Amino acid sequence: MRKKQEEVVSEDKEKVVNEESEKKGNEIDQEKLDKIKDEIKSTKKKIKENPKKKQIKKDIIRNILIAVVITVYFLFINLGVTTIPVTEYVLDLQTFSIFAIIIAIIIFERAYKKDANYLALHGIEMIVVAIETLVILQFYSAESEYFYYVLFGIMLGMVVYYIIKSLVIYIRAKIKKK
Repeated sequence: MRKKQEEVVSEDKEKVVNEESEKKGNEIDQEKLDKIKDEIKSTKKKIKENPKKKQIKKDIIRNILIAVVITVYFLFINLGVTTIPVTEYVLDLQTFSIFAIIIAIIIFERAYKKDANYLALHGIEMIVVAIETLVILQFYSAESEYFYYVLFGIMLGMVVYYIIKSLVIYIRAKIKKK
């Protein structure tokens, strides 16, 4: 009997200890839940900031791609000098210039409809490309000895411009982040 009483008492003690540990466990679980909630909130904030980073990367990649396309454009103009007859080359340069102006007008229209400053800036850049094409045409028509220097300088200038523009976008984003 005494053993039974001791067993009952020990079982009661175990129940009390288990209940206390469960209460502590619940408190610990509550603390863990609070930490998890805080982590979720911070993750949501990071997710909200993430589209800004994506937009910055998108702008930088867009500028680099434009620089590559313009470089290829001027490389083809350079190749055309040696492979295309003179009259056809002059006509091609005139056509390219008009085509660049038409693209610029289309970009300006889209910028106006969307009220997007970056598109307006791309339109201005296309007008600059058209003007540069006309400058190249003028140097070619005048049979200037500086034609290749001008062509290379224009191409290099555009590449440097887009690289600097991409760096400015990146630096501005870093400054705004702080």
